[in-house]
Amino acid sequence: MTTLLKVIKWCALLAVTVLILVWLFVWLVASGSDETTAYKENDCFNYHTLTDKDIENAPRLTDDFYFESHPGDGYAPSNSIIFKGAGAVGTAPLRSYLEKLGYTKEKRSLGEKEIWSKPDQLNGDLFYLYFNAATGEVELTKVINK
Repeated sequence: MTTLLKVIKWCALLAVTVLILVWLFVWLVASGSDETTAYKENDCFNYHTLTDKDIENAPRLTDDFYFESHPGDGYAPSNSIIFKGAGAVGTAPLRSYLEKLGYTKEKRSLGEKEIWSKPDQLNGDLFYLYFNAATGEVELTKVINK
């Protein structure tokens, strides 16, 4: 009798494990993986699975910030950190950070966004740095060219 109970217990545990894994797979596939995901640092799952290391390690200009992950959908994927109310701080800490990573500011720009690249990498990753003086919002975006 105890052997039968052990078998039933293990079968139940296996069934629950399979259901959890199936649910997780369906959630990841159906969660809009082709859409932009906005999240905060305290959203542990998204933060640790979606945030690029260079964006994760970027200096924090303010306490009011969030992240965005853009899967690309035909374009290169990108990851951003957006700071609100950073008018007084500006972009100097982020520029220093990009220089420490080996990136240099290009002479060209994308609208009002600065373009940063590594001089020795033709099709390498790019950073876009944008400061909106009217709102005080600063955005650092890394475009991941694989």
